[in-house]
Amino acid sequence: MNLFSSQFYQHEPVFFVKLLLFVIMGSSSLFPTIKLIQRSIATVNAENGKGEPPAPMSEKLALRIRKVVNGELLALLSIPLTASLMTRGIGYVEDFPWQAGAAPVAAAVVGLGFKYTKEALTWKEDGEV
Repeated sequence: MNLFSSQFYQHEPVFFVKLLLFVIMGSSSLFPTIKLIQRSIATVNAENGKGEPPAPMSEKLALRIRKVVNGELLALLSIPLTASLMTRGIGYVEDFPWQAGAAPVAAAVVGLGFKYTKEALTWKEDGEV
């Protein structure tokens, strides 16, 4: 087993779990980022006389952002755990097909990216049509 080659990572399921955690962390950051950028744009437009200033952030939106950020932090704090498991060779499987690890990661990139972007762009407060 060559520890300095890509073949080691191809046969390491924990590596793909680590990548999945990274994707979850990165994708979930889309929601708060998009919402904060939208609010910033509305604030700048209001300062330039091009519209109304945004209403204060609702409790519903603040709660949703808090939940997403907590999920991001959980994923971020789990990455060092997977890294330490990898360095010890825990979970190494000689016959593990890399496609079996890469497919869920790719699906998560597309699925979660779409989910959080759509949620941010179509967010409605209670009572909005």
